Amino acid sequence: MRCLVINLDRSRDRLAHVASEFGRIGVPFERVSAIDCPDCCSVAKSPLSAAEVCCFLSHRSCWEIVANAADQYGAVFEDDVVFGAGAGSLLASDRWVPRDADVIKLETHFAKVRVGRKEVALDDGFSLARLYGLHAGAAGYVISRSAAQRLLRRTMHLRGEVDFVLFHPGFMTCSLNRIYQIMPALCAQHHFVSGRERFPSLVRRPGRRPKPFLDRIVGEAVRTFAYLRNQSLTGTKKIEAVAFSGSEVDGKTVRGAFIYGQPEHGHLNKAAGIPIARKNSSTAR
Repeated sequence: MRCLVINLDRSRDRLAHVASEFGRIGVPFERVSAIDCPDCCSVAKSPLSAAEVCCFLSHRSCWEIVANAADQYGAVFEDDVVFGAGAGSLLASDRWVPRDADVIKLETHFAKVRVGRKEVALDDGFSLARLYGLHAGAAGYVISRSAAQRLLRRTMHLRGEVDFVLFHPGFMTCSLNRIYQIMPALCAQHHFVSGRERFPSLVRRPGRRPKPFLDRIVGEAVRTFAYLRNQSLTGTKKIEAVAFSGSEVDGKTVRGAFIYGQPEHGHLNKAAGIPIARKNSSTAR
């Protein structure tokens, strides 16, 4: 499978990190030069910060590559990703990808998420379930050529962060796609699994923005439409977190994963079977 990695020209430490990760799992990757803030013009009528716009446009650059490629699927990663056990065998090809999949989320944010009750078994203990609820983050996902083409058409105006556009059912760009979650996750961002922020986030989420009343009404309508369209009102379950398959981080074997914030006060996540610290609300993706 073609693997694209978003990386700023000035972030050589991140490039070295992600090159090491791909080398460890034996999968080649292509670097996609990220849009940098000094080169990024503000987008009229966009609610996003300049950094969020640059992040979004960088993902759109990857969608353009996938949309114009011969392959049916491509994978997109951010450069602070850490791969779990078994990632290499799955990323080596797309034979395991359901032909009806528009997007497959490969990462976990170790947060509660709603998925379908029915799971599709894969090799090496992995499985796929439909993703119905919000699961933030865009550090690792597979996207189909047709979905990339649609997203390019529907994101001429940026109305939300890129991970919300991809994975928030309140956005039509998400609700019209058939999205799967791989379990356990193939990857996570470095700070989630190391307990420390080796790579300070380049995109900080600002405080919660109040939405106009009309936008809230539209969002709820779209979310209801998504549930009805996907017949997901009864065939779903909420899990505490999508587990991570374990990895080696900074020379140490990580069998569980701590959410960045206060790892010394972690508690055991019952669903994932891993120690989880309370999430720091100010942490960026």
